[in-house]
Amino acid sequence: MRPNTYKAAIYKGTKNIEIIEKTLPEVCGDHDVIVKNRIATICGADYNAYRGSGDAVQIWKDHEFGHEMVSEVIEMGKNVTGIEIGDWIFPNLGYAYHDRSRMATVGGFSEYLYLPDFRLEGDFGGFDQPSAIKLDKSLGLKNLCLLEPFAVGCKAAKSLVGRGTTAVVIGSGIIGMSTALTLKHFGFEKIMLIDFSEFRLENARSYGLLTCNPQKENLQEKLFRTFGSARAYGGEKCGAQCWVDCIGIQPCVDYYTQYGGYGTTFCIVGVHHKPAQFDAASICYNQQWIKGCGVGTYKDAFDDICEMVRQGTDISGLISQEFPLEKIEEALVTHGNFEIAQKVAIVYP
Repeated sequence: MRPNTYKAAIYKGTKNIEIIEKTLPEVCGDHDVIVKNRIATICGADYNAYRGSGDAVQIWKDHEFGHEMVSEVIEMGKNVTGIEIGDWIFPNLGYAYHDRSRMATVGGFSEYLYLPDFRLEGDFGGFDQPSAIKLDKSLGLKNLCLLEPFAVGCKAAKSLVGRGTTAVVIGSGIIGMSTALTLKHFGFEKIMLIDFSEFRLENARSYGLLTCNPQKENLQEKLFRTFGSARAYGGEKCGAQCWVDCIGIQPCVDYYTQYGGYGTTFCIVGVHHKPAQFDAASICYNQQWIKGCGVGTYKDAFDDICEMVRQGTDISGLISQEFPLEKIEEALVTHGNFEIAQKVAIVYP
């Protein structure tokens, strides 16, 4: 039997999270679904809202938040099709409530969710994606709860297929790791991650990826030795064909300006909260292509990532810490420590 009330973490502003009791409807509507969250991971947006402004990342004050989760169906209306009690689903961001303003306030940091007008298949009418994505339970909770952040890197990686088979990924957080591992899955032969965190770079090496820490190694020497080099506008450049910015800060652009060669692609995945400065002459004369983070649905990306896991890439080990909901603020602080954290999860009993 499900309870009548549940605990929910509410975003109240900078460094202020309140856990409150909320009430579930006594009866599940004919077209609705009630789910129990099993696990949810902390996104960079959650952390940025906690330490700064939630509005900048669509995490609104006085809202439930969290959007990277696996939820179990515990009750459903008589008219709901495509799922059964006990199925695991991913509530599909702004489509879970048919409200695009709730992309980051789905309620992953709540014990239960009430999803109205649930649509998994068929005619979505004015909604162009399903309310949720049904998950393959055989892949395990920890692999499945990483599908949402991995989808970001997967879309970027897929958009680079055909642009080369060698890549430099700047940033080895979960987005950098997802980009690198899906590039490998899509057939890239040589991938190097750049970061200052030895903890995260060690994780990357455990998956057979190349790494460089510019604070401890000569970046130019390692790039040229790994990918070769050639003359281009601006001097000797690295032979890597694709570059991916997974952090979103000016130094990522600067690395590409300094080392990106002729005919290369620079893919921007990390969100730049300040205007970035590019060398337009270098882009022009080196015939470089600057692009965004990729397109496609979460469902398509999930399919690619699940296939990668089935083929033997177990990503569950990237969850470095687990906390109960009551310790969400400690979890958020831990998430921000890149020397000890890769991905932090909230787990439910």
